[in-house]
Amino acid sequence: MAKTKMPPPPASSVQEGRSVFASTGPVGHRKRMRQRVLAHGAGGLADYELLEMLLFYGVPRRDTKPLAKSLINQFGSFSAVLDSAPAVLQGAGAPRGAAALCAQLPDVAACLVRDGGSNRAYLGDWDSLLLYCNTVLRAAERPQMRMLLLDSRNTLLADEQLAWAMPTAKAEAERVQQAVAHVLQRALEVQASAVVSVYLAEPGQDVQTLLQNCTPFVASLRKAAPLLAVSVHDHMVVGTSAWASARQMAADW
Repeated sequence: MAKTKMPPPPASSVQEGRSVFASTGPVGHRKRMRQRVLAHGAGGLADYELLEMLLFYGVPRRDTKPLAKSLINQFGSFSAVLDSAPAVLQGAGAPRGAAALCAQLPDVAACLVRDGGSNRAYLGDWDSLLLYCNTVLRAAERPQMRMLLLDSRNTLLADEQLAWAMPTAKAEAERVQQAVAHVLQRALEVQASAVVSVYLAEPGQDVQTLLQNCTPFVASLRKAAPLLAVSVHDHMVVGTSAWASARQMAADW
């Protein structure tokens, strides 16, 4: 199995700091965008271009490229824009109709991933991974641990619950080894090339504290997985309003 890699993750707090785009112009782009999608489809569009076209439905005439880039600059990513409430999007400059449409897309995406059959989810970048966690896993029972098993193209092969009781302090060594063994066994069974483990936190739990409690599990998984040609992309703790990434916190990942 080929070893796959993911790029470094973005910071989980995106309200301040350097903007994603240096500029938000120029105007006059709408007609060319429609012609491009009609000719080649939307698969090759950048995130801001997808958002730009979604905004067409709330902005009948004006070019939406500046607004799309402005929204991503404010929220930090395309997935963060889609995960925001309509009122928040309106406060950031999105028209009412476009804000309502964007707010419905996570639920639509969840249905597509859940019922898409052979159209398995692609989780090869951070926007797609966070969108998956915020849509498909949003209604999952909490707390629980899940393992996302990916092929060499970072396409989801399996999303399964992992038996894991979050310790109040450091995890017991035996329990860690059992969990790691189960993850790698399933990775071999489905011929996965990579894994992302996700702990779904209960409301009110501190994601950074929970991430620290997962350190023994993460360290053991990272040590054992390469022996079976399985890449560990990340271990994430995802709360109802915040998330934390072990990859982001580790200087040597």
